[in-house]
Amino acid sequence: MTLSNSKWKRVKRYFWSALVVSLLADVPVVSASEPVRLWIQSIFGSRQTHTHFKPFFDEAFSSTGRSYKTFYSNDFEALRQHCRHQHYDVIMGSYSAAMQRIEQDCGYLRVAYTVQPIHLYTRAGQSLADIRRVGIVPGIRAADVEFESVIPGEASTAPFRNHIAATLALLEGEIDALSSAPVAIQRLSPKLKDRLVIAHTFKDSGQGVALLSPQFLASDEGEAFRQFVLSNGETSRRIYVDGMGISLWHAP
Repeated sequence: MTLSNSKWKRVKRYFWSALVVSLLADVPVVSASEPVRLWIQSIFGSRQTHTHFKPFFDEAFSSTGRSYKTFYSNDFEALRQHCRHQHYDVIMGSYSAAMQRIEQDCGYLRVAYTVQPIHLYTRAGQSLADIRRVGIVPGIRAADVEFESVIPGEASTAPFRNHIAATLALLEGEIDALSSAPVAIQRLSPKLKDRLVIAHTFKDSGQGVALLSPQFLASDEGEAFRQFVLSNGETSRRIYVDGMGISLWHAP
């Protein structure tokens, strides 16, 4: 049986269409109409984090023509499952051991960082010699420092799901100290801050970090976002430097 010219043309079109689809099936394509996906570390809860950072991201994407969608979390296990396929275009948070594993295992690129001190906070009058339990929030750089050289004896660490819970535990005497950068304490009300003192400042410094996927960084929007972060504009200074007590953004 022979095919007519019209039927043969339809067969060839189908063949080439199927071939093109199969070739593109394994190639990640990001449409410019899709929102930029950002994973933002949150140690105060999604609502508080969203309210604080929204002006920064609104300004960052106002000139790119791309919308954005933010995911606020401190769950690094869930992040690792998604980031292996580079589900997120941008990841921002504390440059802790957990974040460094994300960077290495998932192929993200560090484009900007901040620097801030790490303190050991106690209640006023608390002696270092009497510290037995140190509160930490897993996933932040302040949870990775060594306590043994600072605190005599065998103090244990107590993990908390967020910084608010850890601070309340310190105020109520459930823990004796809290390892934290000023970013966390500075976000609390002045009444709470007045009851806490810095008992020690560690030699190790903390860092905030902005990681971008290679695909996003290679795009015009990704490069524009990198430049916006490093420009340290007025909004950025208000949110990060004045509002969180950390340094300006620096290029690696």
